[in-house]
Amino acid sequence: MVSRIGFMQGDLMEPADKRGRGFLTDCWREEFTVAQKVGFQVIEWRIGEEPILMNPVMSTIGRDQMRQVSRECEICIPSLSADFMMRVPFYKVAGRECRARLDLLGAVIEACAEIDIKLLVVPLPGGRQRLSSQETVALRSGLDRLWPLLEGCGVVLSLEADIDPRLLASLIEPYPADRFGITYTVGCQPSTSSAPEALAACGNRIVNVRLKDWNFHVNRVSPPRRRTDLAGALNQLKLAGYQGDLVLQSTPGQCRAELLAQYGAMAATWWSFGGPDHLSLAPGMLEPGESLEQLAHTR
Repeated sequence: MVSRIGFMQGDLMEPADKRGRGFLTDCWREEFTVAQKVGFQVIEWRIGEEPILMNPVMSTIGRDQMRQVSRECEICIPSLSADFMMRVPFYKVAGRECRARLDLLGAVIEACAEIDIKLLVVPLPGGRQRLSSQETVALRSGLDRLWPLLEGCGVVLSLEADIDPRLLASLIEPYPADRFGITYTVGCQPSTSSAPEALAACGNRIVNVRLKDWNFHVNRVSPPRRRTDLAGALNQLKLAGYQGDLVLQSTPGQCRAELLAQYGAMAATWWSFGGPDHLSLAPGMLEPGESLEQLAHTR
C-alpha cells in the first residue's frame, strides 16, 4: 500500500492575515512551485471566509488556471477543506441563514466536481462534544439535503474534528460509506482515545488522514490531551487497510517548506517500514516526537 504525501494549501507561504487563514490570492501559484521543489505530490485546497466566490476553485477561469499549474508542477488536488464552515456552520444557524450556508456548500460541491476534486472535508468547530441534540438534528438534516448532490457530483463529504473519531462515525452512521466519511487527525488526540480501538470502530469510514504538528499547551480549561505517537498511529492505519493520502498540516506561515518536506519524508518512511526502528535519520531531520517548530528554533 502506497499513500501519497501532501500538505494543506497555504501552509508553505506567509499567512495573509493575523489568523493565518486568509486565502493567499497573490501567491497560490507560487506555492505550487515551492511544493514541487521540495517534492510534494498532493495539495489539499482550502476555502476560507475571505471572499469565497473569489477563490479560484469557484470560477471557470480559476479552475482552468488551477488545472494548468497542477499539470505543470505535477501536483494533484484530490481534496478540499471547507474552512469557511468553522466560523458559521449551517447546523448552528436557522432559517434563511442556514439555507444560505447549505447553498454555498452545495456550490462548493459542484465546483469540486468541475475540477475533479473527489473529497470535500467539512470541519466541525468544537467537535461532537459541543453539539446539542438540536444541533445534531440540524446537522443530519443538512446532510440529508446534500446527499443527492454528493451522489450526482461523485463527491465524498468527510467530517473532521479534533475528537475521538468514533464520535464522528456515530454522526454519519445513517449515511452510505461511499459518500460520507471521516478525516482522521493524527497529532493531537484526546488522551482517552485508543488508536486501535478507534480505527476498529470506524472501519472503512476513514477517507482522509491529516498529520498535524504543533505544541499543544494544556491548561485547566482544556481536557487532558497528549501528542499522538506518529509511527504507532501510522502503523495502526496501515493495519486497518487505509490507502488514502497523508496530508501534513502545520500553522500557515510558521514552517519552512524544507522542514515540512522533511516531516513528510519521515512519515513516508514510517508508513513504508512500519515504525521508527527502521528509520535512519538524515542530518537535520526531525527526531521522533520532535515538532517542526522545535526543529526550526533549535537547529
